[in-house]
Amino acid sequence: MNRRTTNRRTSRSRRVLVRLLAAGGLAAVLLYTEGQWESRSGGRMLVADLFNRPELLLGGALAALIAAAWLGDLRAAVRTATRTVTVTAGVVFLLGVVAAHKVSAAETRSREDAPAGAERALVVVHRSYATGPESGEHWQVLLESGEGWSARRWSLADVGRDQGDARLVEASWTGREQITVVTDSYRRVFNLDQDSGEPVAAR
Repeated sequence: MNRRTTNRRTSRSRRVLVRLLAAGGLAAVLLYTEGQWESRSGGRMLVADLFNRPELLLGGALAALIAAAWLGDLRAAVRTATRTVTVTAGVVFLLGVVAAHKVSAAETRSREDAPAGAERALVVVHRSYATGPESGEHWQVLLESGEGWSARRWSLADVGRDQGDARLVEASWTGREQITVVTDSYRRVFNLDQDSGEPVAAR
């Protein structure tokens, strides 16, 4: 086997690897986008829990694209520019991740199944922030409905997000298809749609 044949095979293998890395990076970004979209109220909770992971998926995408750029650009000037841009983007991303993790919170979670054993549960997530801009207590009141890939999660209340905001007093089932959320400044009743299970605030 001569050197020209070996170089050709090496070049072909490199091109295949670059394409795989680029495709993997793009797939990771698309999965994260889907996970973020499903994190909205009423979104599919299993998809949100699996794919709304910016550190894992966006970090992996960035690493794959950096590797693809490193292997794919053979000209020195292009390679240098690519390295500068990708390394800068990587540093900015890591700084963002570090800053996000500096805001830590103690978290507790309670779960109350719906009356009559329906595939629905009222979930209250309580976070207590000791330091940072979000210092204080924060409650999320959620409704989880269904099982598997079709299971959905709705947000009923987000209490204590802003400084001086209300505190949660109680969130409970007050009927077979009714949930009541009480804070120290308001009381809201949600009735569940019989077909979709979507909570609708009573007027």
